[in-house]
Amino acid sequence: MTKGRHSELLAQTALLANGWSVAEPIAPEPFDLVARAPGTTEWRRIQIKSARVRDDRKDQVVCNARKNNGKPYEISDCDLFIAVLNGEVFMFENREITEYWVGVDLIDTKWTRLSTGIESLKTIESGADN
Repeated sequence: MTKGRHSELLAQTALLANGWSVAEPIAPEPFDLVARAPGTTEWRRIQIKSARVRDDRKDQVVCNARKNNGKPYEISDCDLFIAVLNGEVFMFENREITEYWVGVDLIDTKWTRLSTGIESLKTIESGADN
């Protein structure tokens, strides 16, 4: 439970550092939070998962995307996933499959890396109209 909450907080930090607006539902939902990208009005439903490196998959980064019943998250459940791996935060679209994986060498091509540093926000804010 602590690991899951830690991943959620890192994901929220990364979204905020990259200019997103973030909100958590107060009632149980199949998603962990909703977020809106800078300059948009659409709220996206996001499920947050911890990722791991699997030795049996030649060190591929793997994100398990199963609900408690073992089925994959449907588009009606969430739009995006955020995978947290050793403090690094990555975002990708829900494709309604039970497991997402990517080679370490392709992770920045296939998934979107989100910085958790506040310097990202300074860059975004400096480009905004004041």
